[in-house]
Amino acid sequence: MKGSEGILAGVCLSARVLLGIALSWQLSASCGLWADESAEASSYHMLEEYVVRAWHFENESLEVPADIVQIDRQTIDQSLALSLPELLETEANLYFSNLSGFTNVSLRGFGEGSGLRSLILVDGHMLNPSDMGRINWEQVPLEAIESVEVLRGGHNVLYGDKALSGVIKIETRRIEATRLDFEGRLGSFGTQQSSLSAAWGGSAWSFSGGLSRQISEGYRAHSDSSTRHASATVGYVFNNGDELNFRFAGGSTDLTYPGGLDEASYRNDPRSSSNLGDEGSTNEYASMTSRFIGMRDWGSWEVLAGYDQNEIEWSFGEGSYGANDQSGYSLKPRVRFEPADWVLILGADFLYDTLDFTAYLDEARTIVPSQAALSESRLSPYVFAEYDLTEHFSLSAGLRHEWSNYQAKNTAYVEDQLYATIETNRGPRPNPNYKNPADIDQDESYQASLRESGLSAEFSMNYRLNDQWSLWAGYDRAYRYPVFDERAAYQGYPLAEYIAQDLEAEEGDQFELGLKYLQGAHELYATVYRLQMENEIIFDPSVGSDDPSTPGNGLNRNLGAVDRYGADVSYAYNAQDWGFSMALAFVRTKMRVGIDGEGSGQEVPLVPSLVSTNQIWWQLEERLRVRLVHRYVDERYQGGDFANESQPVEAYQLFHIQADWQATPQCRIFVKCDNIFDTLYAETVYFGSYYPGDGRSIQAGVKFNF
Repeated sequence: MKGSEGILAGVCLSARVLLGIALSWQLSASCGLWADESAEASSYHMLEEYVVRAWHFENESLEVPADIVQIDRQTIDQSLALSLPELLETEANLYFSNLSGFTNVSLRGFGEGSGLRSLILVDGHMLNPSDMGRINWEQVPLEAIESVEVLRGGHNVLYGDKALSGVIKIETRRIEATRLDFEGRLGSFGTQQSSLSAAWGGSAWSFSGGLSRQISEGYRAHSDSSTRHASATVGYVFNNGDELNFRFAGGSTDLTYPGGLDEASYRNDPRSSSNLGDEGSTNEYASMTSRFIGMRDWGSWEVLAGYDQNEIEWSFGEGSYGANDQSGYSLKPRVRFEPADWVLILGADFLYDTLDFTAYLDEARTIVPSQAALSESRLSPYVFAEYDLTEHFSLSAGLRHEWSNYQAKNTAYVEDQLYATIETNRGPRPNPNYKNPADIDQDESYQASLRESGLSAEFSMNYRLNDQWSLWAGYDRAYRYPVFDERAAYQGYPLAEYIAQDLEAEEGDQFELGLKYLQGAHELYATVYRLQMENEIIFDPSVGSDDPSTPGNGLNRNLGAVDRYGADVSYAYNAQDWGFSMALAFVRTKMRVGIDGEGSGQEVPLVPSLVSTNQIWWQLEERLRVRLVHRYVDERYQGGDFANESQPVEAYQLFHIQADWQATPQCRIFVKCDNIFDTLYAETVYFGSYYPGDGRSIQAGVKFNF
């Protein structure tokens, strides 16, 4: 990496950048790295006139008043990505931070807990957990995905809670023809991946299924992981054209957490671990979703229903174990009326989430100090309308009101009654206070019920100047409810209050202005925005201490106003045998009042001012293609550093190269090298603990499609 410093500033593909790319290409060619992809572009925004399947946007891109990136099946296949976060980084220029196995996506300038403000949907069903736990990205293997849409900005009217900074909509693969697909790859750090999927489609019935497995020893010590996944889909088309689909999926994900490193260890031995290999989690999951769709002369209707179950067991070292069982139910009916010049959508979301938690003090999971049961039910009707004032000018607006009922019960047991034996200076002896079951500790137990409501609104306008240009503007009033463990203390980590009764929902006003240009081989998208947040939720470690400078048990509380200003810009050019794209995300954050109630102007931690993804590809001959990717992430303040006093996390830039050769019509062979200069960088730094990103890695594999 030292020889490549200064090649790219992440702002544009200047002549200096192109020179660096050319040099990197010569280096890779000498190493024998080759690639093949089809003649169509696989980079950022490569679709000619696509249909955005956000419910109210079924028009060409120039008619959509929103900042949207669509990634289709072909782009997914050509990306050679191993995971969904890797795909979204490259194709949508999203920023992900990794905290010891917890991969969070950040949209529109959110840092800590950024994943709580982004809604992830799989076939309309929410993938986000009901607590602050990790999003199980492994639950959606890439070979099972038909398309991904990234909607930046607030979209609460159509999607409800958590759609504050954006929505990532994942649609699983459609059954359009009989097919059989296989992929296998091997790579650095013990990476192994294999998948097999098949589909059959008839005139009325259709079936598909898939199996996948992925294991890795990880770049760092004690960072191994494994995922197993299986899915099946059944579809039926009625005589009148109505469609009914059921999808079943299940699997398991095992992770080991390597922990953070001090700065010296990070710089001298980034592959080391601060843990002993005894910290990690196992998640066994299952989901069932259905979609019933009908088209009528007056418009269309759709009913989505879903259920998911996650049984998570985790360990954070000796004396800290837990079992976290989560269930989610959803029912989402909606109708769409389509007279000549306008569209009216009426819908409602019925959601119910439960979480049962059991804490353990021993590895055998027999000693239970506490148990908790939490639930939340939500009802949220909404209305949305779109009207064409002229052939080129349209307006759209919507409202949603959401009611939430939150229940929490925590039962703690008397501590000195839990152990059958106690340690003495003469060795273990029977515990005279031992009881089985132990008495309930009334001082540490609690039960609470809370009701909340939220209102969201949006208004947008779109003006299509001609067949190449369009301008749009929008306003969104967005909100987010606290998740279970933002509100309640139940996982063995005491807070200053058992229930944060005064914690309010986050609210924000977002203003956007966008420009789009589509002409032949050129595509340009630009959006500028301002997001004004109120009641943003942060963890304040000083709560519960008499001295503000001394940490207490801490509590999640509402921060003062936070302003965010930013821009998202992307440009792509694609000729017949070469092309390039660039995508930039700028953001500035400003806290009007600091976490201590004093000062102003501090930046939000863990938010880089600039994230950039640049790509260039060559079609060397009919079946051979090479792509080089450059990624830049600017510096940002450490997690927890709301005063902006600690050393910032260093900026970094990475180069990746991949090659793809279509050996036969049914067989593709590929190789890729990520972080080709073996750059040392930290994905996240939290209170001085460094979490290194992966060093140089090479993967090679084969794909068969019949």
